[in-house]
Amino acid sequence: MENFSNSTLEKILKLQTELTAAKPDVPYLLDLITLRAKEITNSDGAVFELVEGDELVYRAASGMGEKQIGLRIPVKGSFSGLSLQSKETLYCSDSEMDDRVNREACRRVGLRSMIVLPLYFDSEVLGVLKVHSAVVDYYSANETYVLNMLSGTMAAILHNAYRWAEREKSLQSMAYLASHDALTGVYNRSAFYDYLRRGLHRIQEDPSCLTVALFDLDGLKIVNDTHGHAAGDFYISKFASRFSHLLQHQDVFARLGGDEFGLILIHHESKESTLGLLGNLTKMVEGEIQFDTTKLEIKTSMGLSFSPEDGTEPETLMAIADSRMYEHKRSKKNK
Repeated sequence: MENFSNSTLEKILKLQTELTAAKPDVPYLLDLITLRAKEITNSDGAVFELVEGDELVYRAASGMGEKQIGLRIPVKGSFSGLSLQSKETLYCSDSEMDDRVNREACRRVGLRSMIVLPLYFDSEVLGVLKVHSAVVDYYSANETYVLNMLSGTMAAILHNAYRWAEREKSLQSMAYLASHDALTGVYNRSAFYDYLRRGLHRIQEDPSCLTVALFDLDGLKIVNDTHGHAAGDFYISKFASRFSHLLQHQDVFARLGGDEFGLILIHHESKESTLGLLGNLTKMVEGEIQFDTTKLEIKTSMGLSFSPEDGTEPETLMAIADSRMYEHKRSKKNK
């Protein structure tokens, strides 16, 4: 038995209790696992990589890896892929000196050392959990032992959540569950960033424009405080349903968290035309909805950024759109 501090043992027990008591919601469980894995190992970051075809996709991330949510790396030639193929927990002490790793991907995240843990249930591959540090040779045998000890619980809980969704919602793939929001059914944050990265790559190869639109629901706090969280969930779901039904098939609409939504448009229209289109869509989505015997009013603030005009990196475009969204929200309060 390894020697653990009381705080580490408490964190291990806490995670096991949280996982056992958690609702069968795959994105929520992935977020919980990565957050707690980071805490238990005192890492700079943690990610959960889901296998989708011949690629691994960052479907949940905590800490240093959070900005890389939605990142895709090839299974072949990656450290995580090697862990999956060998079905073994692997340790890299220095990514710059280890020929097994994808150095470009490591540099993008900013990591130097990492532990990767393949999660299997029976013979079913669920994905890879990775904890990482910006420090060379950061981990000891203790961290590997802890993760291996927890791997069975994590894999079983994820497997059961997937099977529950398969039964209850007739869903057929873990990839679908990990990329969609449970409340609204639209894409989630990881899928949004995945499509944003791919969209930015695409417009480098053909003369298109990419627009990021962020939306924040103005009245959600009042709805929750006045009518309860069931009304708040209805408010969020109704906004998502109304908006998604107005979009083209190729447009990517996602719930980014709480009452914040994002939209990606790839188009050839002018900036002015796009502004007009989104303004009209917003007007169509806003308005009165009926919750039981209560009338609620959907209102939203919007902020946009444009690529290549405002930048070509996801973080830059999101920051600009976010700033413009809050500018819009402030301007409405001042009227």
